Amino acid sequence: MSDTPPAPDGLTSAIAAIDAWEHPVHAWVRIDIEGARRTAPSDGPLAGLVVGVKDVFDTADLPTEYGSPIYAGHQPSRDAAVVARLRDAGAIVLGKTVTTEFACYEPGPTANPHRLTHTPGGSSSGSAAAVATGMAEVALGTQTAGSVIRPASFCGVLGYKPTYGTAPTAGVKHLAPSLDTVGWFARNVATLDRVRMALTEPADPVPAIDATAPPRIAVLRAEEWHDATDDARAAVEAAAQLAADAGADVTARSLPPSHLGLAAAHPVVMAFEIARSFEWEHREHADALSDVLRSIIEDGATIDPRRRREVLDRAAIARSDVDELFGDRDVLLTLAALGEAPAGLDNTGDPRCARLWTLVGHPTVSVPGLTGSTGLPVGVQLVGRPGRDAELLAAAAWLTSVLPAQRSPSLPT
Repeated sequence: MSDTPPAPDGLTSAIAAIDAWEHPVHAWVRIDIEGARRTAPSDGPLAGLVVGVKDVFDTADLPTEYGSPIYAGHQPSRDAAVVARLRDAGAIVLGKTVTTEFACYEPGPTANPHRLTHTPGGSSSGSAAAVATGMAEVALGTQTAGSVIRPASFCGVLGYKPTYGTAPTAGVKHLAPSLDTVGWFARNVATLDRVRMALTEPADPVPAIDATAPPRIAVLRAEEWHDATDDARAAVEAAAQLAADAGADVTARSLPPSHLGLAAAHPVVMAFEIARSFEWEHREHADALSDVLRSIIEDGATIDPRRRREVLDRAAIARSDVDELFGDRDVLLTLAALGEAPAGLDNTGDPRCARLWTLVGHPTVSVPGLTGSTGLPVGVQLVGRPGRDAELLAAAAWLTSVLPAQRSPSLPT
């Protein structure tokens, strides 16, 4: 007779989904079913919650390779802070999900479960695909530009990036520390919020979300609006109309002057900091880096530090203009991505719809339910005030109740 207790229901469901989905989708770098069964806790606020961990988070019991051959077989001695918090809260770490190279632009093998010939988005590609297919109930991601919001939109799941700095990044392979933010994916807002309560450190403790009242919404047609496809713009307009029909107070707003041009300036900070974060890898293993990452490192090394400081100072001014940005609105409704997931697995899509909010540190969530002209998911993005994450998630929960139900992917025949 085995000494291993019966697997929790969530783990049993996840294992069945892995049997069905992992071969066509390739969401995982490593799966540890026996370890998950053996260590499954029976108590805690996240007891039994099955989690996938993006392979840029250190794990003491599983190798962490950061999506790079440079770190093949690398075994950290301890968990990243958020992984430790998940375990302490009773979550089950099932394995490590695919990341792009160092959470940058070079894709991994993961396919979009809604159409296997299309990208799932990056850099948190495996995490979004694992949640979309039920192979995990929650999966950790990171966002330095748009790497939670975009794959959530492409894969038709919820993706949440909390207020910058509220979830610890200790034990995460940094890409650009002024921008790097831990985020996560789930199929319902209540689960996003349970994880928020376990992982983040708000300035003032806040209760779990209450999504009973319609939020006050401002539709924001930001600078990338005219670069987006008709599918993406139509999704925002449809979400706004459905929200208004359901009783929300919906108006339109424009970006304040302090915010203009910041999304385009974001890559200055990102490239500058990538060059400093990867000095050793570039010096010792340049040939093992992708062409795109090597180019970013080399270009970033030439950026004058004063240019980076200027962008960060402008972002701080924009952050202080939060009342001008929001006015009397609770949340902003805007683009999550430029359209449906692009065809091919050789790129991860354009992150520009999320760059501004990553740079200024606002909490954001991609809300699924709508589809584009070819039937692929197209999310919409809600933006909240810094530190008001509970209010943002309450608005997201309300919006999910009025949008069409999330469409699960179908197994390929």
